[in-house]
Amino acid sequence: MQLEGKTALVTGSSRGIGKTIARELAHRGCTLIVHGSKESDALRDSFEDVKKLSGDSIMVTAELSEPAGIDKMFSHVEQSVTRLDILVNNAATQKPGPFLELEQEDWDRVFSVNLRAPFLCAQRAGRIMRDNKTGGKIINISSVHAYDVRRYYAHYSAAKGALETLTKSLALELAEFNIQVNSVVAGAIATELTPLDRQASFLTSIPAGRIGTTGEVARLVAFLSSNECDYITGASITVDGGLTLGFCASRPDL
Repeated sequence: MQLEGKTALVTGSSRGIGKTIARELAHRGCTLIVHGSKESDALRDSFEDVKKLSGDSIMVTAELSEPAGIDKMFSHVEQSVTRLDILVNNAATQKPGPFLELEQEDWDRVFSVNLRAPFLCAQRAGRIMRDNKTGGKIINISSVHAYDVRRYYAHYSAAKGALETLTKSLALELAEFNIQVNSVVAGAIATELTPLDRQASFLTSIPAGRIGTTGEVARLVAFLSSNECDYITGASITVDGGLTLGFCASRPDL
């Protein structure tokens, strides 16, 4: 799964799963484009970690809820690197709330970041990959909530469910350009954004008996980014320790 000579853009790579993905791809030889919504200590720290592994890497900022921000980011990318081989649509947002009290503003923001941004980023990256005639990989970071809904996550689940369908549609259309599109469906993963009490609440539903790590997600992304899986496209691969099985086991009505 060595990735020397390839260039990857990982959205939302200042912290959490995205930060670990960026570091893993850099460790395997990729030149990285590290992204954050704005300048921050977290973004700079992530970039410095990656830079130690891959000296030609660059850092970009863009507010993905705004199409103009995505245009600006890709203009900068095209001026700064000679190729783009891998896009990881990792950036996401959530704001749980009861459906009957859910504000349209919150619904729109979740969809703009979690669905529209992956669509626009994939479109821009796909054009670069097509025009360069090098093929490429687009990997969407999804969630088990696309399939197993929970209270107060109607907008998040709807956006992630749509992202799963978008993944398959892109895989179908981009196959002729040797671009593979897959999704990684993450379960309960320990990050600085997931409080310990929330992690603990999942344990009774996880057959593996533990919370997953960001490294376990990142290593799967590295595999999907490599030429080892050129015949895998349109797939949704779950990394959840059997969490979705746990949901079914605890709910015999399903």
